[in-house]
Amino acid sequence: MRISKRYVQITSVFLVVGTFAALSALMAGIQNELAATRIELANIQGQSKVTKGRLADLANELGAVDERSSLRQRSSQEARARLEARLERALREGRGQAALQGRLSELDARVKSLSRAAKDHEQLLESARHDADVQLRYRELMSPTVRVQSKSEVGSGTILLSKPVGRGRARSYVLTAYHIVEEAEDEDGGTPLEVDFYAKGKLIRTELAKLVARQIDLDLALLEVRGYHVYTTKARIPTRGGLARTPVFSKVYAIGCPLGYSPLPTSGELTSKEKELDGSHYWMINAPTIFGNSGGGIYEAKSRTMIGVLSRISAYKNMIDVAVPHMGLVTPLNQVYDWLDGTRYAFVYRERLTELRTLTAGAAKATETTPLPAGSNRRKK
Repeated sequence: MRISKRYVQITSVFLVVGTFAALSALMAGIQNELAATRIELANIQGQSKVTKGRLADLANELGAVDERSSLRQRSSQEARARLEARLERALREGRGQAALQGRLSELDARVKSLSRAAKDHEQLLESARHDADVQLRYRELMSPTVRVQSKSEVGSGTILLSKPVGRGRARSYVLTAYHIVEEAEDEDGGTPLEVDFYAKGKLIRTELAKLVARQIDLDLALLEVRGYHVYTTKARIPTRGGLARTPVFSKVYAIGCPLGYSPLPTSGELTSKEKELDGSHYWMINAPTIFGNSGGGIYEAKSRTMIGVLSRISAYKNMIDVAVPHMGLVTPLNQVYDWLDGTRYAFVYRERLTELRTLTAGAAKATETTPLPAGSNRRKK
């Protein structure tokens, strides 16, 4: 077969064109493939970045989770440790509470025991105080009381003063009621007076006395006993001011020798300071008194001071005189002082008041607070 040159030329042209077209297509395909590859590569790269970021995020999240887990674990461990510590402390406190409860029980028992002991002590102290008060009353109320006897009368009296006068001798002065001793002023020199002295309710001696001063209107008499014994149990007497401050309703003791017995006490109240009878001024008491109490001392209970002398008891006159023993008439001591001031025996009550002031001042000084030593913790006022 014969091939012409033009055919060859045309064919060559087509082949070249085709080749270039193919090449162009191939190149376009290649370019497209490259572009796609680039896109894919970019996508892959993008995805890779995303993946890396995600992985980083996941890693971070895992780290956070791990950290939270660690924190939770540590927190759990710490919570457990705290719980165990609380439990251990609770156990210790429980044991301590049990021990404390035991100590409290012991202390409670001790407190109760001490309370019982304190109560017993208080009762003993109160009993001792009562006994001491009884002894004090015996000494300051009963012991100054004497029994005065004349030829036909018996009554009571009170020691106001007793002191030594040298060479082993003593003088004592007794206040009593005049109607008990008026027989001592008979024209033949009078009858002897006997004064019985007591201690703790018992007769210790009898001495002779003489009447040295009298006030008939007030029914008062002063006896002097000359002997060898000084009597320390003298009546406590008040100042005029203290006497004036004694109020109605004050508790009083009447001490005397009723019906000739040894000194006996009765108690009552001061019922009046304004009783007028036969031109004389009296106080009244409701402490029971009877014949033989005349001349005895009336004492204010709280201070144990003698406030007056029993002069008489009231009587109801009908067919016969009927004594009213709870209505005693008392001559107050201010009248006694006034009377003695008009005699040479005023020293009897004045010296006694001086003695009492000295005793009171000494007692007050003895009870003063001792100053604290230097460097001690004195509280400032």
